[in-house]
Amino acid sequence: MPARLATTVLLARVLAGLLAFAAAGPVAAQHELTGELPPVGAARRELVVVAGATGRSGRLIIAQLRSAGRYELRALARDPRAAAREIGAEYSWVAADVTQPETLASALDGATYVISAIGARERSGPDGPEFVDFGGVRNLVDAARSAGVRQFVLISSAGAGGEGGFNRWLLNLIGGDVLTWKARGEAALRASGLPYTIVRPGGLRDVPGGQAGLLLLQGDRKSGDVSRADVASVVIATLGNPDATGKTFELITDPAVPREAWRSQFRRLAPDVASR
Repeated sequence: MPARLATTVLLARVLAGLLAFAAAGPVAAQHELTGELPPVGAARRELVVVAGATGRSGRLIIAQLRSAGRYELRALARDPRAAAREIGAEYSWVAADVTQPETLASALDGATYVISAIGARERSGPDGPEFVDFGGVRNLVDAARSAGVRQFVLISSAGAGGEGGFNRWLLNLIGGDVLTWKARGEAALRASGLPYTIVRPGGLRDVPGGQAGLLLLQGDRKSGDVSRADVASVVIATLGNPDATGKTFELITDPAVPREAWRSQFRRLAPDVASR
């Protein structure tokens, strides 16, 4: 083959290779936590960050999220090694403490959604309601706003929006004004400007979910209980759901309601107003 022709063929092959490389797009970056490469051509999944992931409700939330496989998941824990050992190394655990705001910026980096399942472990002190149910929520909200989170879902409690009554008085007495501080946490979220959903479950039960119907109510006037597993299912269903955004609702079990009827109840809920 003449030298000029051989050179032409070589240049054509190089050019074809460059064009193919450009058409393939940028090389996928490794996942910042797992180091794994996503499948070629796969779109990046939306990232859900779960605060309170080591709690009884939080564990069910991350288990259901992982099982669904729809979202990328990041679980927050004060001690990620202990969490991986006790709950599961299959989760992406990241060190964070909601009472220490300086730990939250990197933990929420890149998040699409934040779910807060945090709750006070003590009646008073640094792990009490003032510093967790109010201060911790406020710190999370501030970090989520800075991170550009698309939606913040807060698990609060039935009774947090009540005007009074014996049950609210008793729970506040036993829990160090827990409902009062949860109400202030709710208010901080509403005032943040973030798209949000606030779920107020009734008395939490450690029983399997999906065993009875659920009611989504507003006005905080009816008491009841609910499975933690059902709370997890409802919380996950609010993610990216415009019918659930900007709304606060109570969640209780009602055996008279069809089991899956709750999925159509978001639409009829009224948006929050300043006084709620």
